[in-house]
Amino acid sequence: MLKTLQIELVHPKAERILKELAAVDLIRIGKRESFRARLDRLSQSIEQHQKKHGNPEPLSREEITKEVKKVRAERYAKRKSSL
Repeated sequence: MLKTLQIELVHPKAERILKELAAVDLIRIGKRESFRARLDRLSQSIEQHQKKHGNPEPLSREEITKEVKKVRAERYAKRKSSL
């Protein structure tokens, strides 16, 4: 069972302890990307897609669905390989 926690470190030793736990694969430490950063990345991706295909039109429902499935598959594979 995986749980995600947000932790505020109040002492420098806490970070060292967390890094030690990560080193022995008991926890994973990651930084969450802000909503704004994800939105910016998505906007850039859409612009690149449109430039690549020479299509100023918005993505179709099928294109969006295909991209969502691709991203989900990548995330699932990443999680599965890290277990």
